[in-house]
Amino acid sequence: MIIETVTLFFSSKKFKRFFRWSSVVVFVLALPHAIFLYRAATAFMSGSNVGRIPFAVFLCLIFGLAVYVHFSNQTWTLRRFFPLITLSIVIWISVTFLEENSNKYIHIPQYMILSLLLFFALSVDYRGGGILLLTFILSSLLGVVDEMQQGLYPDRYFGWKDMVINSSGALLGVVLIDTLTAQSVRNWSWLRMIARQKVLCIILFSGLAGTIFTGLMLWEHKDDKTVVHNYENQILAWNIVYCTTAAMAVFRLLNKSVFTPQPVKTQTLMNTYLLWFITLFCLTFIIHAVSTLTLLTNLDFR
Repeated sequence: MIIETVTLFFSSKKFKRFFRWSSVVVFVLALPHAIFLYRAATAFMSGSNVGRIPFAVFLCLIFGLAVYVHFSNQTWTLRRFFPLITLSIVIWISVTFLEENSNKYIHIPQYMILSLLLFFALSVDYRGGGILLLTFILSSLLGVVDEMQQGLYPDRYFGWKDMVINSSGALLGVVLIDTLTAQSVRNWSWLRMIARQKVLCIILFSGLAGTIFTGLMLWEHKDDKTVVHNYENQILAWNIVYCTTAAMAVFRLLNKSVFTPQPVKTQTLMNTYLLWFITLFCLTFIIHAVSTLTLLTNLDFR
């Protein structure tokens, strides 16, 4: 009886949801600290050799995929892997030209893994088309959050090149997922549910626009601490208004989904609709909150 209860618990949707989203949170919190592994490795080998480790890991991944395809019963051909292989070559070559610092190459496998974790977390409740698009957007925004976190550390820096590399790794992860998952009929009817929420859409798009502005503002603040002072009150007011509005929007969405009974068919689509709104609201909230923290505490953002 106890064994059956435990088995049912670990196989339940609630446990899968908790475990997979917890894995995403833990991995994201660990991202800024990967530099310590790089520094520890440079005690045993040169920085350039350490920088080649992510590339070797990626080659091993591709080799593992080739072995899996060879021994599996899937009727896959090389054509199916052509976009992944081509994109991999383009990204790795581009990154070596874009960034000479070898410790940045670890960002590619990091964000490939993050996109995989996000995909598995989203897939617990997500139904319909667009899951890969949402996975890429969330991974890229988390890359922005990661860089903003680094800007708050005394010996770390906020850089646009890192954000480009982060998004490149996320894109590779999404293409990898698309290569390995079965193609099913995609239902986009949840878009109509989002389109009906005009106020929420306006708030969210304002937040996304504010995210771009926040990134530019912090970039200017990093180079010249006096640039933002002329507009500090206006920026703070916007950040506080948006964070408050976003928090209220998330509360309203959760309240509607938890306490208002929905037909099974509608609930399935509503889960997808909620995932789009809530995840994007939460990430834009965090980005605006970091901006507010930087301005209120006069942190030496680097």
